[in-house]
Amino acid sequence: MTTATGSGVLRRMTQRQQPDAPDVPLTASRAVRLALARGAQTSIGLPLTVGSVAEQTLSLDELLSEFKDDLLLLSLKRDGAICGILACDAGLVAAAIEVMTTGKISAGLPDARPVTRTEGTLVQPLLRALLDELEETTARTPLDGWTRMAGLGPRFDSCRAASFDMVEHTYRLMRMSLECGSPDRQGLILLALPMQGASVAETETHTPAAPAADWHSRLHDTVMTAPARLDAVLHRMKLPLSVMSGLHVGQVLPLQGCTVGMVRLVDPNGRTVARGRLGQMAGQIAVRVQACADTIPMTEMDGGAVEPPERALRTRAGDIAAPQFTMNPAEAEEDEIDWSAAPMSLSVSQ
Repeated sequence: MTTATGSGVLRRMTQRQQPDAPDVPLTASRAVRLALARGAQTSIGLPLTVGSVAEQTLSLDELLSEFKDDLLLLSLKRDGAICGILACDAGLVAAAIEVMTTGKISAGLPDARPVTRTEGTLVQPLLRALLDELEETTARTPLDGWTRMAGLGPRFDSCRAASFDMVEHTYRLMRMSLECGSPDRQGLILLALPMQGASVAETETHTPAAPAADWHSRLHDTVMTAPARLDAVLHRMKLPLSVMSGLHVGQVLPLQGCTVGMVRLVDPNGRTVARGRLGQMAGQIAVRVQACADTIPMTEMDGGAVEPPERALRTRAGDIAAPQFTMNPAEAEEDEIDWSAAPMSLSVSQ
């Protein structure tokens, strides 16, 4: 007996040792599946199976186009700053609430409707557990450190609201389709965080750059060089519809009380910004802005004032020596400037 035992020991010691089976590295997809299933079971007892895991790398605009307003949209925060977004659909929310309230998942499908605020609050313990499990399970995988120190933040009311709070960066989006207890009860989770290696200044905080020292002067220069339209109005009048419909080419309409010294410059909203006098310069029709007050009110054909007396435009009908535009002497010899104050008429032509 002793000899047999000893020979067996010697035989095992002299045999060539078989190499140990190599360790199979844990892939990112399998780590995500294990984390979600474990987090759902340990937090609320929800039997969860991950059907598929899809990964995308997107810009902020492309990322937000993947989300819909009917999802439960929760911000993710690191050190008090929003750094990502976590979303789930009404299918997962309904299954989680059923397990928490009745202990089981019903066979019927839930109603297709947006997630309410109360429902969003009830499922937050489940979502926190999923984040914790992801941080632990994805160690030594390509996702190692991706969810580190990420916690739930306030809820986004819409994708547009999320675009205001999130920082422009390159994000990794994980889309996970779920089976909640049975194949008929489907769910969805979307998780987006910046790619690893991003700097804190770019992803965790969003400090706007200090304005340049000459910002106010540059703003003033930009505004003041913007185009502005002004219309020169010589006279306004009212006509009966019968007269308007009977106008013909060559007909002359008298403009009672209207002279070239009664021009108003108005903005597109009809507000008077300056008063002027009609003339010409270098062969072109021109308006000279006047600073002094006029004396004769502008009237319509029926003799009524266009504006109240305190705001009526006035002109000096006898003033034919109005100041001229400043111009070169050579131009003054070639073009005669006419500032006539004689009453005017309107001629209808083609």
